[in-house]
Amino acid sequence: MSKSKKIWLGIFTFSPLIVTVLAIIAFIGTFISVASVADQQNPPDEFLGLFLGGFFTFFILILLASLADLGITIYYIIDIVKDERVDETEKVIWALALFFGSFISTAVYYFIRIWNRKEGGNFRRKQNDEIIDF
Repeated sequence: MSKSKKIWLGIFTFSPLIVTVLAIIAFIGTFISVASVADQQNPPDEFLGLFLGGFFTFFILILLASLADLGITIYYIIDIVKDERVDETEKVIWALALFFGSFISTAVYYFIRIWNRKEGGNFRRKQNDEIIDF
């Protein structure tokens, strides 16, 4: 795996965490702006518009983070299943950890299994009674 692919995979691995932090900031910002509008005694339409707009932004960001996390989890589960250097017990443990661990397990998997992977890859294939890396 090339260095640039590892870096892009790392960006995609940590994107759900970054987007979740941005969603929390947007959520807090919504409540601060709604509280400031409520103090000024503006019409209820502006209050409701600010609240729904902020909630919609929060919802979209969380949806994007969830989809990115699901995508990277599926990619890593497929990656561990294809890796012939790993025994079956470790594959099951990694698959369960990735499925139930979410952000934390994908970050750990990235640093342990992807970042340390050699340029040629971690996968092996038997060809003409000879094991080759690809």
